Amino acid sequence: MHRDVMRVKEQKDRYRVCYMSGDDSGYDMMEGALLVLEAMNLPIDWVRADLGWSMWEKSVAKFGEGDPRCNTVPPETIEAIRNTDATLMAAITSKAGVKGFKSAILQMRQLFDLYINLRPAKSLPGIGTPLKGDPKIDIVMFRENTEDLYAAVEFYPLPKEQFDLHPGMERFKKCSEVAVSWRVFSKEGCERIIRAAFEYARSTGRKTVHCGNKANVIRQTDGMMKRIFLEIAKEYEQYGIKGIEENADATAMWLIKNPQDYSVVVASNVFGDILSDEASQLTGGLGFAPSGNIGESTALFEPSSGSVPKYAHKYRVNPSAMLLTAKMMLEYLGLDAEGAKIERAIGEVLVESKPGTLTYDILRDFRGDPDWEKNAASTIDMAAAIAQKIDPNFKGARLDEARSKVRGMCDWTKTVGFE
Repeated sequence: MHRDVMRVKEQKDRYRVCYMSGDDSGYDMMEGALLVLEAMNLPIDWVRADLGWSMWEKSVAKFGEGDPRCNTVPPETIEAIRNTDATLMAAITSKAGVKGFKSAILQMRQLFDLYINLRPAKSLPGIGTPLKGDPKIDIVMFRENTEDLYAAVEFYPLPKEQFDLHPGMERFKKCSEVAVSWRVFSKEGCERIIRAAFEYARSTGRKTVHCGNKANVIRQTDGMMKRIFLEIAKEYEQYGIKGIEENADATAMWLIKNPQDYSVVVASNVFGDILSDEASQLTGGLGFAPSGNIGESTALFEPSSGSVPKYAHKYRVNPSAMLLTAKMMLEYLGLDAEGAKIERAIGEVLVESKPGTLTYDILRDFRGDPDWEKNAASTIDMAAAIAQKIDPNFKGARLDEARSKVRGMCDWTKTVGFE
């Protein structure tokens, strides 16, 4: 019997956790998250590592542009992830058209076989949804994380022999340029993500698992996923769990019309990416969207929000996505009660809406404040307000000391890697 991959391999009295501040506003997000975690006196020893565009620039400076050793992930980071119990990562920056550039997160997903991309979308108090009737939403997306088009099996320019692999390529032989990405599915890949979704439903008391696919058109790849989903669904009928497969475009429509009807959703990498973003928009947008990358050996938790380069080191970004991501990490470590405190504290701050506690996006998008620019709290101030809901005594000299500590932990001028 396989272990529960949704939990750390070994329960401990104290954990070592790797933290990575990412790029640009990722540093601000991580600083805010660490401030809240500092208020909680958690049994965690923090280990710093770095990855992303900052590491790409550092490696280019060290080895020279075009050197194959240039990367977004230094060897030190890989070792840090291997030697810790979990990883908390802030947003990173990717730039198109850079020769030799490889996505840091895609590398980590492949290297550590983090085949589950877990994306919860849950209604938060004080935010609601843009939908009529303000339906209560609590959806958990299981997105396959290592296969499909994101397997990065691509060709450009297309080798001549590739045109002869399938008769469907005949009509492209006269085209001036052709690029191809293989959509790779395996039985093992489909089976493990689908089973993980059903196991999660069983362990949490959820009664439905939906599978969004396009087996009606993409008959071989999605056809395989649909077949395996229906086979596994039969096994879980004994637990009162119903498996429902439907076209992914229908899932996208019904998520808007009746999101309350969805509980657990499993999908391939690309469809899961799209559907999870859609679900996040129903519950406050990417500023409130956490995610986790989970495999048999370890787990890496990152917010779904971007690194917002234009606001880098200006402390303007909403810390909620990063904090909800930290909540997921705590649950992975078995610290469920501590994770629940974070979600509850965020909700209390959102509901109270006290001056100086909400970032600009919340005031602008959810409060309709015409003076949102002037009235906005900083990332670190909103984090402090959340921390004080968890511990009302987290203020004064203690808060100042914690602010100084986490500022040093996230010092963006002193990265670790390619030493």
